[in-house]
Amino acid sequence: MKMPTVNSKKIAVVSNLIKEVPDSDDGTCIDLIDKRRVKSKEIRPELLVEFAKKVVEEVAPNKRPLEMSVILLDTEEISKLNEKHLSKLGPTDVLAFPIDEPDALTDDPVYLMGDVCICPEVAAEQAKDKGLDIKDEIALLLTHGILHLLGYDHYEESEEVEMKEMEKTLIRRHMKHLRVEDV
Repeated sequence: MKMPTVNSKKIAVVSNLIKEVPDSDDGTCIDLIDKRRVKSKEIRPELLVEFAKKVVEEVAPNKRPLEMSVILLDTEEISKLNEKHLSKLGPTDVLAFPIDEPDALTDDPVYLMGDVCICPEVAAEQAKDKGLDIKDEIALLLTHGILHLLGYDHYEESEEVEMKEMEKTLIRRHMKHLRVEDV
C-alpha cells in the first residue's frame, strides 16, 4: 500500500513523538518511534537503529541522504493498520509502508524509504514458538520490513526464496549490533 509522500521527520516532530530530530552526519537517518504503552527492556532503541542503519546502508540504492522510520506498536495499533491496509483481522508481526520507489528518478534530494511497523508482543510470541530470543525475531522482522520498503516481496515462490536468502545474509552480517548487552 502506497502512503502519501510525507517527510517522516516532520511527522515525528509535529506529533511530539520525539523531542528532537536527530541530524545524521552520513545522510542516513533512521528514526525509532516507540508508541507502545508498556516498554520492555529487551528492546534497546539505539541498538535497533544501529542494526537497521547497517542493513539499510548495505541494501538501499545509492540514493543519499535517505530516511526511514521504525515504529514499535502495541497489538491494538498494529491490528488497526493490518485491517485498514491489508484487510486482515488481528495483530501481525511487521508491516512496511514504502514512500518513495527505490528506483524512481526524482528531483527530491532525500530518498524517503518509508516506515517499518513492528509489534514486539507478536514478535515475543513468535520467538518463544521458534525457541529464539526476542532480539533475534525483531532483527528478522526489521530486516524483512526493510526489504519490503526496497521492493522485495514474497508472493511468488522464487521471490520468497530470494527474500529469505537476503534476510539470512543480512542477519548473519549485522546481528552483532543487536547482541550487545548492557555493561
